[in-house]
Amino acid sequence: MRIFYWLINITFDKNPTLLMKKNLPLILIIVCALLFSACKKGQIKNLNSIGYGTSFGMCAGYCSNTLLISDSKLTFSKSKNGQTPDTRTCSKTISEAEVNAIKDLLNSSQIANLPEVIGCPDCADGGAEWVSVNADDKQYKITYEYGKAPKELEAAVAKLKVLKDGFKDCN
Repeated sequence: MRIFYWLINITFDKNPTLLMKKNLPLILIIVCALLFSACKKGQIKNLNSIGYGTSFGMCAGYCSNTLLISDSKLTFSKSKNGQTPDTRTCSKTISEAEVNAIKDLLNSSQIANLPEVIGCPDCADGGAEWVSVNADDKQYKITYEYGKAPKELEAAVAKLKVLKDGFKDCN
């Protein structure tokens, strides 16, 4: 505050009291702007859900897996390709700390800048992976080649895979 006072005093007027009264609103606006600019840009505030999934077009068995984190619930589902998908679903609870750990790895401004499709997911039966985020009144879904997460998502995908692997016994 002394710097502002000194700068304004030297620049404009010799009467500091009069100057402070005249420019107090301007000074408050500048201080508030500086405080708010210190916030982390792209940090997700209101998270509704995080989704993660894999799929393989030409496979036998359970070829599509989906993991959904919503509130404090973790839901995993797997289904077969074809006319009768035979979907299996299992659920667990997830702690707020675990959800926040994943949320902190997702930057909404970086996700918004990613294209919806990266590479050629499931081309030549290579499989596809995707991450979806529903937060701050916006929805994002990024689909990419299996095993080739964009660098902006790598850390979050690693955590999501660990959670998905916790459902190996889902029958």
